[in-house]
Amino acid sequence: MNHRISLLTWLASFFALAPVAVAQLSNDQKEPYRIEISVEGVTDSVAYLGYYRGDKRYVLDTTSIDNKGSMVFEGEKVIKTGVYFLYTGSYTMEFLIDRSLNFSLTTKKETTYPDMIIENAEDNEQFRAFQLIMIAHQQKMKELMSVLDSISTAADTIRVREDMAKATELNQSKRDSLLVAFGDSFMTQILVMMNKSAELKIDSPNPTLAQKKAQYNYYKDHFFDGLDFDSEGLIRTPNFYGKVKEYIDRVTFQNPDSIIASIDVVLDKAKNNPELYRYWMGVFFQEYQNPKIMGMDKVFVHLSDEYYLKGKVDWADSTLLAELKKEMTFLRENQIGMKAPQIYLVDTLDRRTTLYDIQSDYLVLYFYDPDCGHCKKKTPVLFDLYKKMEGDFDVAAVTVGTDIEKWKEFIQKFGLEGWLNLGDPHYKSNFRVQYNVRSTPQIYILDRNKEIIAKKLDVEQIEGFINDRKKMDQ
Repeated sequence: MNHRISLLTWLASFFALAPVAVAQLSNDQKEPYRIEISVEGVTDSVAYLGYYRGDKRYVLDTTSIDNKGSMVFEGEKVIKTGVYFLYTGSYTMEFLIDRSLNFSLTTKKETTYPDMIIENAEDNEQFRAFQLIMIAHQQKMKELMSVLDSISTAADTIRVREDMAKATELNQSKRDSLLVAFGDSFMTQILVMMNKSAELKIDSPNPTLAQKKAQYNYYKDHFFDGLDFDSEGLIRTPNFYGKVKEYIDRVTFQNPDSIIASIDVVLDKAKNNPELYRYWMGVFFQEYQNPKIMGMDKVFVHLSDEYYLKGKVDWADSTLLAELKKEMTFLRENQIGMKAPQIYLVDTLDRRTTLYDIQSDYLVLYFYDPDCGHCKKKTPVLFDLYKKMEGDFDVAAVTVGTDIEKWKEFIQKFGLEGWLNLGDPHYKSNFRVQYNVRSTPQIYILDRNKEIIAKKLDVEQIEGFINDRKKMDQ
């Protein structure tokens, strides 16, 4: 049985469009631009001017290429600060657009940055200086790797690896010097983003657990040091998306509460940059509205309750908010780590009991419908597992139906007399909403304190979960 409304599908389509739809905000102004590019050696006929946005690339303009490799992009559009690229089919070149919308770049196909001549674009002079440092470093590392592949003694290997470490240090030193030279520029923000995040130095060969924790907290707290989230161009760099995702997915412990805290940090930093704020809100909302990892829907609830339903997103219309408010009633009370909502139930003889009357170290709360085809397949599998693991967990099998005779027939058909058969045919509880039972079967696992420790498992996942949990609780 699946009575689930299509809200999540609708939300998915809404938020999937959000990162692209906000490319032009209401206060953006179109400006005239003229970008002349000449690349000796390019023989393609069509050129594309594109830009990065988050983890995607978009085309802004197209033009023709003459027989000398020259092209001109011009017109009047909304063009924002960022890393842009030229693509011709056989050639790609990155450059910056920041202060000037009228400039020229002249170069050669095989030696893009060493031979580049720039007119009226200081930002690209800085970008070229950075590229030359990186090209020299890559060439040096390539040479050292070639040497490393050709040597056979341990001493030579150590020597070459030391040379590689020195080359890396030199490269970082040169990049650091650019940070000072470039001052308050967009290129500076790109360099800051590429630098390794600050670390707390610990002068101990065997740091204590407390020291390791302090080191981690320092690294996490200083991960975005120097990065200006108010910068218009951050979202249009190929690095920023990965920087934020690294913070959320790798630096942050992967549990809902930690992820919620980290998402709040990112959104707070982006709050004064409308485009960036809306972009990341859309990314997070889309990612966690139907998560693959159990329990992560708590992030979706947090974003809904603390941002959308508290009026912190000015693009959400009344229809969306109304649907979201309704959706939250099905999700708020059944998050992992919460106390399971109380249920008032009866058995097949109409004897009253409650969920909290059931004493069990591990209780599988199994919601099913006698008319559900999937339930007819999964219920006997669960019952066999219950018998196989007798004593490891208990089952409260709760019918969502109100037809008592059908309920009894289902129990008899599958021989389910060995576990707790319960129901709520008189609607004494609101479990269908509190436990989000809009499709069946639905499975929750509760500990002895009636805290939800798992939900939305498949029957086949229960054995592994119970065994792992028992080991953890020992």
